[in-house]
Amino acid sequence: MRNIYILVTICVAASSINFPLESGRIGNRMVVMDSTGARVKLACVNWYGAHMEDMVVNGLDAQTMDFISAKIAELGFNCVRLPFALDTLFLNPVVPDNRLVANPDLIGKTAMEIFDKTVESLTDHGLLIILNNHMSTAMWCCSSSDGEGLWFTDEYPTAMFEEGLLQIVLRYLDNPLVVGMDLRNELRPANGVLAAWGNGDFNDWAAEAQVIGNRILEINPDILIFVEGILSAGNLIGALTKKVELTNPSKLVYSGHIYPFSPIISDLPYDLFKLTMHTMQTFVADAGFNYSAPYWMGEFGTGSNSEKWQHIVQFLQETDHDWAYWSIDGYKYPGEEESYGILESDYSTIRHPWKLEQLQSIIPILGDLTKK
Repeated sequence: MRNIYILVTICVAASSINFPLESGRIGNRMVVMDSTGARVKLACVNWYGAHMEDMVVNGLDAQTMDFISAKIAELGFNCVRLPFALDTLFLNPVVPDNRLVANPDLIGKTAMEIFDKTVESLTDHGLLIILNNHMSTAMWCCSSSDGEGLWFTDEYPTAMFEEGLLQIVLRYLDNPLVVGMDLRNELRPANGVLAAWGNGDFNDWAAEAQVIGNRILEINPDILIFVEGILSAGNLIGALTKKVELTNPSKLVYSGHIYPFSPIISDLPYDLFKLTMHTMQTFVADAGFNYSAPYWMGEFGTGSNSEKWQHIVQFLQETDHDWAYWSIDGYKYPGEEESYGILESDYSTIRHPWKLEQLQSIIPILGDLTKK
């Protein structure tokens, strides 16, 4: 372990966090804690673009990188889920000039040079970072026909997937605010093959998450390992019988996603919605079981204040789980609106004040988990 960082206290979003982070128990709940045993609630936002064709975070044509980082912190979020593609790392092209017009100092730099600057800017503004391997081939995610639903593809077999994650973990080894690696986004069918959990076959996501998770911990023993469920991060039920066994179990965090458009579950009345969310995802955070580990809602979002959206907000208000909203972004591609975005395409104006108010209401630690 890199002892130089164990006792370092860094101010993050007005809270003193003693690194490294790990899991721990409060009452009947598993949560993320700092090294003193104080809860660290991850109230994050996604900032995307580096996983897409131009391999750069969105908004750098509208505002400086530091302006956007400062805006995220100013709005109250304490961390950022930062997606990337394996292409971003392995191809590493020069980013097109038109994506960087508000950041002339970045023109001529490669995708990973700008990704490095993004990490530096965010952490300089006191924000934690959870890296996320979103795709292999750089493109928008996700569809049932993009061939990207598993961690391996024809272009990037398992060995290259693992090498990519190891390289990026090593790249930020000396930045203690890079606190987590979300191993792979939304495991789903690819080329007719479903991701499985615990079947012992070539498509066993739990087995692969265990292998790469432990290899990452060999490089950085301090980093959290985020493991998403299968069925587009909607199903963690396999953890009941097959926990991802890390060499340091306190580094495991499970992750799930939910949207108002998620099939079946989003249509349920609230009481059944809450029960189903617990049955399929958040049960992992129940303490005292072999499978127990913290839970993080790595994606949720909306463009309208619908009843289905309000169910998600109510769920997070009542359960006080950690989360990462999708997304801060003001556009999907330049000129294409992102209705889910917190910001407008100018990366300054708040798109939906009602939504920001709702998110800010669930940023703080909401209650005593010993009584939940």
